[in-house]
Amino acid sequence: MVHASVAGPEAAAPGATDVNGWKAVASAIVLGTIGVLSFIIQPGIVQGFVTELGMSESAAVYLAGVEMLGVALATIALAMFGGRVDWRHVVAAGLLAAVIGNIGSALADGAVFVFSRFVSGLGEGTIISISFTFVGVTRRTERNVALYLVLLLTYGAFTLWQLPAILDAIGFPGLFGAFAIASALALITIGQVPRAFVEDAMDNPEARQLSRGLLGVALAGVLAYNLAQGIAWAVLFLVGTGAGLGEQHVADSLFLSQVVAIAGALASVFLASRLNRNVAIAFGILVGAASIALLLGKPSLTLFTLGVCGFNFLWNFVLPFILGRICDFDTSGRMMSLAIAMQMTGLGGGPLIAARLIDGTGYSAVLALCIALFLASFALLQIPIRQHRMLLATTSSST
Repeated sequence: MVHASVAGPEAAAPGATDVNGWKAVASAIVLGTIGVLSFIIQPGIVQGFVTELGMSESAAVYLAGVEMLGVALATIALAMFGGRVDWRHVVAAGLLAAVIGNIGSALADGAVFVFSRFVSGLGEGTIISISFTFVGVTRRTERNVALYLVLLLTYGAFTLWQLPAILDAIGFPGLFGAFAIASALALITIGQVPRAFVEDAMDNPEARQLSRGLLGVALAGVLAYNLAQGIAWAVLFLVGTGAGLGEQHVADSLFLSQVVAIAGALASVFLASRLNRNVAIAFGILVGAASIALLLGKPSLTLFTLGVCGFNFLWNFVLPFILGRICDFDTSGRMMSLAIAMQMTGLGGGPLIAARLIDGTGYSAVLALCIALFLASFALLQIPIRQHRMLLATTSSST
């Protein structure tokens, strides 16, 4: 992201909002949750597209990917140009796009329905990007990211658990109408959004400047990790039903995984100062890959539950550590917005890739690719982590 001081409008002067104040952090957390209203229950929505709308499995996963493509494009655009605009205007535009997209989704079908999900994704990506970016420049990044995860996962757990009943009662028109209302109500938070990147908010004693090449490798690692997450998250419900498990049993397992995920996010809060970040990252990625391996073939209900709970716990445990470490690779504070762009690109690209691999014969190829991407992300992230560790040791020994 470009600093706001470069070609920034006068209205976007830094310092208009204290990003470390509780009101700003709270508004970021609320907005971040609004931005993932659809994504956090994506497995259930994909299943609903199949059962309620009669789509094929590959078409349902592809439609989820179209929405996430909008999210990815918005985050990439803001990573490139977000420092040149007033963030309050951007968030307002994002919320309005989410409202319009969800209303269109509630009222239309066919090509208009698909386009409406894309528009919703553009709005969601805008909201997520801004909220995550200014959380990333607060002094307690891991704590604030984890609190954000706790709120959205609490929403996601109960909604995903009850989604079959919700769709039976109000259908997709009612669900998307509720998303539109929530997005409209979130406009009240805009007054707490900082107007621009706040350069002097950074207070990170572990930040060291790595070369552009190593920053690129780090971002590639983030992309690979989130491609794996995007693939897995889009197909989890289908994997469960494909193994012969009933829809409500799958929903119950995913509900439990979301509850466990809250524990993972809270664990990252309480253990952030006690655990070595690099060890936490390695553990989270590698054991997350092992959790997905439990879903290969036709897992029993017990194995399916263990796999999705391990996957979701570790995803939300390790994400604050990955983002915190990514911020350590650059002294300007701009890596968070780039990392979020890679995150959303991965989460959006994952379903699009998975849709091409679903052929009606099972999900082994999809899950195998997911595991391979986890391993690739681990290998890629170790390269800048090793260099950062060397720089820390060098500067420590010289002081």
